Amino acid sequence: MTTARKTRDSLSTLVDTDSVPENEPLFEGTNVPVQYLFKYLDETRNLYAFLDDFPQVSIEQALDAIRESVNADIPIHSDKERVSGIPVFDGTRVPVRSLFNYLSYGYTIEGFLENFPTAEREQVLKTLELASMVLESVAYETASR
Repeated sequence: MTTARKTRDSLSTLVDTDSVPENEPLFEGTNVPVQYLFKYLDETRNLYAFLDDFPQVSIEQALDAIRESVNADIPIHSDKERVSGIPVFDGTRVPVRSLFNYLSYGYTIEGFLENFPTAEREQVLKTLELASMVLESVAYETASR
């Protein structure tokens, strides 16, 4: 049995599919609580594992739930009227790509924050966490093919 298959077999223990919590939002047209998606993302960082285990939920529904959740927490925005629409940290004119450029050149987070004092540490950490989740999910899906 491959490692990927072992991992897939163990995912069913992440959620209790026998009991659906009362008053929990469900994916439209299903009996799958939205919180199951976030449990999978917290534990495995893998959207595709969730979709494999709950095929009645479409990828569009899952992405909409993630967007809705992330929009409340994401420290980034893009506005065509500001900095030509380049994604920037909220409340600043600091492009998000500057963070990744600085890190790729060997700067630390502290070095980045010293050079861009309008960006906040929490914004930087949340951005890196989100980037990590996206990359891990893509890598898992690529390896599973």
